[in-house]
Amino acid sequence: MKVQEVQVAGNIRYILIDSNGGPVVTVAKYLKYLDLIGKSTNTLKAYCYHLKLYYQFLEEIDLDYKEVDLSVLANFIGWLRNPHQSTNVINIREVKARRSESTVNVILTCIMGFYDYLSRLDYYNNELSKKTKAELPSRFRNFKPFLHHITKGKHISKNILKLKEPKRQVKVLTKLQVNKIYEACTNIRDQLLIRILYEGGIRIGEALSLWIEDLDIGKNAIIVRKSKTINGEFRKVYISSETINMFQDYLIDFHSEDIDSNFLFIALTGENKGQPLSKEAVYSLVRRLKKKTGIDFTLHMFRHTFATEMYENGMDVGSLQRLLGHAQVQTTIQTYMHPSDDTLRKNYDKATSRKENKDG
Repeated sequence: MKVQEVQVAGNIRYILIDSNGGPVVTVAKYLKYLDLIGKSTNTLKAYCYHLKLYYQFLEEIDLDYKEVDLSVLANFIGWLRNPHQSTNVINIREVKARRSESTVNVILTCIMGFYDYLSRLDYYNNELSKKTKAELPSRFRNFKPFLHHITKGKHISKNILKLKEPKRQVKVLTKLQVNKIYEACTNIRDQLLIRILYEGGIRIGEALSLWIEDLDIGKNAIIVRKSKTINGEFRKVYISSETINMFQDYLIDFHSEDIDSNFLFIALTGENKGQPLSKEAVYSLVRRLKKKTGIDFTLHMFRHTFATEMYENGMDVGSLQRLLGHAQVQTTIQTYMHPSDDTLRKNYDKATSRKENKDG
C-alpha cells in the first residue's frame, strides 16, 4: 500500500495504490466525493493516509472492507495504538502507545465517514455507523448548547468507539524564548513573520496568504484574507506600531519595482525570488532556528502563546474567539481557559494577602 500524489487540472490530489500496483477504487471515489464538496488538499491528503493505514490493517488480517464489524474496528484501534503496529505482537509490559488518543479518534472519524459514504451508495449495507453509536441522556454532553432549556431531557448520540482524550495544556513560549527566536532570524522578512504570528495570533497558512494591502498602517491592523474556517476569514487582528514600522521597511527593502507579487511574504533569493513564500521554506527556517536557539518550538506555539497571554491579561472569551477565528466559543474555552501555574500562584498570593488584611 502506498499513497500516490497526482496532478489533476493543475491541482494536487492523492490516490491509494494497493499491493498489486492498482488504485483502490472505493477510496478513489470517496476522495473524489470529498474533493467535490470542497474539502481542502490537506484534508484529502490526510484522509488518504488514514485509509492507507486501514487497508494495511485489513490486508494483514486478510479481510475485505465489506466484512468489517464492530469487533474488527475495535481491533483496528488496538493495532493503531500498538507500538509495533502488528496483530502478531502482544506486549507483556506496559509500553507507550504508537499514536495518541486524539490521533486515533481523527483516523476513526475518517473511517466512519468512508463507511457512511459507501452505505449511501449501497456499496456497503452493514449499518456500521449505527452500531458504533449509543443513545445517552443529555447530561453526558461536554457543554450546554444554545437553547439548552428546549433540548433538555432529549437523548444524544455518542460514538462508543471514540477514545477518551486526556486534557492537555497547550504548549506556550516564554517572552524570553520568543525574543531569542526573533533575534536568531537573519533577515527582516523572517523577523516580520515571527512578529505577526506572535502579535496577531494567526496561523502560518493565514500569514502566508496575506497580501500587502491586508495590512492597515493607520490602524495597526491586519485583515486575515484566508483561513481554515469561514469564521476566520476577513477577521481583523492587531499588531504593534513597531511591527507596522518593520512592515514598511520590509516593503522598501524587498518589494521593489521588479517584484510582481501582491503577497506579503515572498522568497528573497534563488530561482523563486519574488514568488510567494512556501510552507516548505518556512519549515526549513524553523529547523534552522531550532538548531540555532536550542528551543524546541512549532509555529503554532506563537498562536497558543498569544491566546494564553491575552486570556491571562483579562481578555474576555468572546473577544478572544473573534481574534482567533474560532467557529465555536467552546473551542476557545476548552483550549485556552486553563490558567498556568504562575497565574494560579499569583491569584493564590493575592487571595491570601486579601484574607490576611481582612483578618488583621
